[in-house]
Amino acid sequence: MALPTPRFHLSTLAAAFGLALLAAALALLPLPWTLLLVTAIAGALCLLRWPWLTWPATAAALPVASGLYLGPLPATELLLAGSLFLWLLAGAARRTLRLAPHPLSAPLALFVGVLWLATLGALDLAEAVKEMVKWVEFGVVLLLVPAMMNARDARWLVAALLSAAMAQALLGLYQFVFRIGPEHFVLFDRYMRASGSFGQPNPFAGYLGLTLPVAAALTLWAIPRALRSPAAATAALWVGAAALLTGAGMVASWSRGSWLGAAAGVLVVLLAYSRRTALLVGAAILLALSGALVGLINPALAPAALTARLADLPAYVGAGNVLDQPVTDENFAVLERLAHWLAAVRMFSTAPWLGVGPGNYSIVYPEVRLPLWEEPLGHAHNIYLNLLAESGLVGLAAFLMLWGSAAVWVGRQTYPGAPADDGWRRALAVGVLGVLAHLAVHSLFDNLFVQGIYLHVAFWFAALAAAGPARAGSSITSAVGK
Repeated sequence: MALPTPRFHLSTLAAAFGLALLAAALALLPLPWTLLLVTAIAGALCLLRWPWLTWPATAAALPVASGLYLGPLPATELLLAGSLFLWLLAGAARRTLRLAPHPLSAPLALFVGVLWLATLGALDLAEAVKEMVKWVEFGVVLLLVPAMMNARDARWLVAALLSAAMAQALLGLYQFVFRIGPEHFVLFDRYMRASGSFGQPNPFAGYLGLTLPVAAALTLWAIPRALRSPAAATAALWVGAAALLTGAGMVASWSRGSWLGAAAGVLVVLLAYSRRTALLVGAAILLALSGALVGLINPALAPAALTARLADLPAYVGAGNVLDQPVTDENFAVLERLAHWLAAVRMFSTAPWLGVGPGNYSIVYPEVRLPLWEEPLGHAHNIYLNLLAESGLVGLAAFLMLWGSAAVWVGRQTYPGAPADDGWRRALAVGVLGVLAHLAVHSLFDNLFVQGIYLHVAFWFAALAAAGPARAGSSITSAVGK
């Protein structure tokens, strides 16, 4: 009688290898290192069994990983490379590689193509390539996440994104209360501008602001269901806490651009969610206008710190020739931004069609800067002017087409009749629409496509594509090893 041929699966070999490492660790390593190794082995085995877990893990690690380097390589790129490897490994195990085209793939490819053309005029090719790679990574997330995750898995991705934002908000609030940070971030001699693990308040606030609308929309969805079961009540408390914490963290950042972006994002969420919330928004706007009118009539009734923080906003839209004013501690931030805006316009005038090259703002800045403003800061503190300077009119047009396409696609998912799972997917779509609104407004004052935040935005789009029955198109499946 013929004996059965033994079959060795990848998971069996991995388990055996992990047990051998564990045995060696128990014998040779100190306890803390053994625990670390056990955790790593357990995580590796989970990823081999459920490869899609790489995406929630990557999304949760983004705020910290964006500032870490392992040798010359950023940790975010290594995380994406690991996720790509797991996709290939899972495809090899199934003998198929699956890709789900995303609705934004075509406009994103057009934008990347324009950036590639703009590199022809770049003085620093390495910086131009680095900028292009960010958008290629954006596209990788859009393609691979829906290919590896189903609607149930997408909820874990959303949970990871919200959890990471809550952790950052708590860290920022700790910094705010206990004055953890550099001296120039001190507020009122009592507090500290929150910056989380980002090192700067503005990207920290932008990261939270690109999470708050989703937390708000899911809170609106969860509250009416809270009484159905203890699990539903827990979910409502959790997403509500996410909304409150991210909002509080943004206040602690003392970032005016994020405040305006958050107002736009939450307003879009409330208007898009239902007629009832739209009526509440109308009442809130009337109340806010009444409060503003009272503040104008009697400024003593308005919070002094808040009015002082917002008083110089008109200068951003050209109210007065502010660049001719003497520089003081009070107007420094405004004048600095305006000086960089004007430098971007001057840069654009030197190469109006394709710009000076992606990522080359700092390289060209010394040639177009204003007196007194020698530090290039890396970008123009306005993504639209920055793109106009670096990629010209063609690049800005492609960029606006990309985000216009995103708004149309996401907006279609917010209709009450759109495919949804008990309303959850529609609430997610409403939240992502609010993310786009925040991005559009906050980008007038900052460049948010830094420190991994661009991948955070990509994860929202990818989660929405993976979360429901409506997909961008038919799946692309290619055979492996046939």
